[in-house]
Amino acid sequence: MPIQLPPLSRRAFLGAAAVTGAAIASRPLFAAPTLDPHRVALFSDTHIAGDKALVKNGVHLSKHLETCVADVLRCDPLPANLIVNGDLAMLTGEAADYVTFLELIEPIRKAGITVHLLLGNHDNRATFWKAASAAEKKLAEKKPVEEKHVAILETPRANFFLLDTLDQVNKTPGTLGESQLAWLGRELDSRATRPAIVFTHHHPENLVKVAGITDIEGFNKALDGRRQVKAHFFGHTHVWLTANREGIHRVNLPPVAYAFTPGKPSGWVDLQLRDDGMTIELHAIDPKHADHGQKKELAWRK
Repeated sequence: MPIQLPPLSRRAFLGAAAVTGAAIASRPLFAAPTLDPHRVALFSDTHIAGDKALVKNGVHLSKHLETCVADVLRCDPLPANLIVNGDLAMLTGEAADYVTFLELIEPIRKAGITVHLLLGNHDNRATFWKAASAAEKKLAEKKPVEEKHVAILETPRANFFLLDTLDQVNKTPGTLGESQLAWLGRELDSRATRPAIVFTHHHPENLVKVAGITDIEGFNKALDGRRQVKAHFFGHTHVWLTANREGIHRVNLPPVAYAFTPGKPSGWVDLQLRDDGMTIELHAIDPKHADHGQKKELAWRK
């Protein structure tokens, strides 16, 4: 049951252009947006509250997300897809949190971009579905994995496997579970000829000293022996960093909201696929941050 918000109509896009002209001033108002299927915008840890004015850890949460949305809309060409990698909600996944979140990302959909959502440990599955059903959520007829939200985004140069590590709401650790790992193995095997990029909200348990994926051994086993797996993206730690394990790139996405460590960047990541790898670029909320515009060229393992 993927959590996918399809693009809104062209009429809606033109209405959004009239309202948010500053964000897309470089694009003629009546020109159809150009969508790049090899480009994906990546958000993580937005932590949006029902109260748009809420400030947490010195960060105006809604304004941070609005800044990222406007920045994505300035891209030319636009990314065809946006992946939001969990912790959409502030703390316990309240209904009002999702109403505000969906409102704030609506300009992305109006620009023709498809939005894919993962859930994190500060989200609530049942509450989210109630909110998303009013936002033209695309539902699958069957659940590939019971009680988990999983999806596969297929693009011309890579397949993105969007997993669900939410275990308990507002509890730090995350888990995949045997059923989801078995599903992942089957789906990877059926798509062995195209590079695979795997997304989880939680991080590998052994990467930083914060509780992450508890069944990491089973997860690593599912990835390591399948050479088509090229990268693993995650959030949760509110840190921007890259590492490598067994030739698989590990990318810890920065938070859209607040960094846990003072001085670390908040923002989003622009992913652009090549035939032999990808380029990822950090767009920091603060354009004066030392890491703003940092690019990393990541080649695929053979």
